[in-house]
Amino acid sequence: MANQADPEAEFQNELRVFENDVDEVVQCFYIWRTVHAAARKSRRVYDLLNRNAGFWVVALGSIQANSLIALGRIFDNSRDSHNIGRLLKLIEKNPSIFSKAALRKRKENDLANALRLVDNVMKDVKEPTASDFKWLNEFVEKRRKIYGKCYKQIRDKRYAHKQRMDISAFVAQTNTRELAKLVTDLSNLHGILWHWYRNGVKPQTVRLRKTAGADIVKMTQKFVRSLP
Repeated sequence: MANQADPEAEFQNELRVFENDVDEVVQCFYIWRTVHAAARKSRRVYDLLNRNAGFWVVALGSIQANSLIALGRIFDNSRDSHNIGRLLKLIEKNPSIFSKAALRKRKENDLANALRLVDNVMKDVKEPTASDFKWLNEFVEKRRKIYGKCYKQIRDKRYAHKQRMDISAFVAQTNTRELAKLVTDLSNLHGILWHWYRNGVKPQTVRLRKTAGADIVKMTQKFVRSLP
């Protein structure tokens, strides 16, 4: 557990927790979507799933559940849990984590034998401003609204409160393109925070990736093709 008296250590811990939750969402969502896409495109895959329907219903249902549960952890508002709100509040209360002095110290530790390189890196680094924190909060709030519009309700009814609900409701009530963008945005947010912390790159200037799950899609497609 991070030392609560050390904001930087706490930030590192919270960022690591966020990364793990995002990775779980990315893997679960793209595995689920890729298997279903393969079944729609290939009669062989469709017949294979039908022949082993019991297994695939449980397997894909569990994957769906994990994606919603992990999303719920990310957007949870509880004060005593690890979530994106807690991470942002920690950042706002401790802007010195992203100061030039703090970054220089980290870079000097990483590049102890290349201090000239540190000087070059630091030339373009800017101190954090109120607009940086405002941008992050607005970025997260837009995604929180998307999550709350549909996915939170399904997660709460089906998994948090264990109400009887057919898992097909997940498919019926969601827009997979919208969910894919939400998942990718969360993955991008981790990259934004990591680059700000490690390289002093302002949040607004980080180039966002197009798709978070490209490697998962390739891996899942390869697995599906290997099935007899």
